Amino acid sequence: MDEERFLDQSIWLEICQALPGIDSDLDGVKHLVERFTAQYLPALFKSKSQADADRVWLAFWHYLVAPRTNRKPFGLSSRPADLLIAEFQKALIEPGPIDSDRAD
Repeated sequence: MDEERFLDQSIWLEICQALPGIDSDLDGVKHLVERFTAQYLPALFKSKSQADADRVWLAFWHYLVAPRTNRKPFGLSSRPADLLIAEFQKALIEPGPIDSDRAD
């Protein structure tokens, strides 16, 4: 897996901005993506088992649904959080072409 490619925040920003309930809060989206790429994504890369990865996703889910605060400028309900995680997982499994020369 090309870990450096996934640390590019534009991948995750694009996913967030396509989901209803998140798309209208640009500051919240930026904060969410910064936290994901700085904390949760590196933890996923370091996970040695599926159980470890599941714990990271669960911790991220709890972060997403935690109420909005002065330090966390967004809060999601459980359904949008589930959808966001599903899309993030899909992007990690099926990242798409790395460059335009790739043949399908």
